[in-house]
Amino acid sequence: MWEEKVYKQNLHLSAIGGIKIACFLKNGVGVLTARRTLPHYTLVYVTRGHGTYRDASGTDLPVKAGDAILIVPGLEHWYGPARGESWDEFYLVFEGPVFDLWHEAGCLIRESPVISLRPMDFWRDRITRLIGGAGALSESELISETVELQALLADIVKAGEDDMADDIAWLSKAKETIAATMDVRLAAQTLGHSYEAFRKRFRKLSGRSPGRYRTSILMEQACEMLTDPKVMLRDISDELGYCDEYHFSRQFSKTVGWSPSEYRSRIAREPEQF
Repeated sequence: MWEEKVYKQNLHLSAIGGIKIACFLKNGVGVLTARRTLPHYTLVYVTRGHGTYRDASGTDLPVKAGDAILIVPGLEHWYGPARGESWDEFYLVFEGPVFDLWHEAGCLIRESPVISLRPMDFWRDRITRLIGGAGALSESELISETVELQALLADIVKAGEDDMADDIAWLSKAKETIAATMDVRLAAQTLGHSYEAFRKRFRKLSGRSPGRYRTSILMEQACEMLTDPKVMLRDISDELGYCDEYHFSRQFSKTVGWSPSEYRSRIAREPEQF
């Protein structure tokens, strides 16, 4: 039985366009109709399974885990897993004048609409970082989200044309260095970059700043420490380098979505979910 998790649904878009809906579909069966034509753009990223993509231009291509499908408006197409099987996929539906400009310039029309995006962890992280944050409310937030989507699309197109192995290897090394030093500026120095150059490249490749990545590591450590009911919050705060329990709790709530006390209470009641 298929399951769908809606990550993002914007009822209103910015003046330049943006994401209408972004979901993860588990055990999906693809497009069930013989062919369909959509009025919007769609990005599909398959994370499990294999199948086929076909369209009215005569394209008939295999699709496997780690492949993305980029679909433009007005193109009759069909895609899905092998008969009797299923696959897992992220899909993002987006539209707007800025993407129409991409289309008119030929940036979204490719010889092959199926693009190999590997390693999967790298691209899955890029996608979830884009769609997994809080919903955009203001016009400026909607525009920022649209800009990040364009950065993702640019890298996807680049991945279809060039080898991104150097970028992916650099990001992996940058993450390892941040985790080892827990000092973003020292990590930049270690890799031979100015802080600003390091920050910009890290954000472009990962979808978040190196500071936010460092915070995510701290919060993962905090979650682990909170599983022990004997550890006091002030001890966790001190261990992780926060000036006091208040600032730690505030950051934890902002990152995780629950206060430390709420998180501890939940894992005590339902430990199998964490």
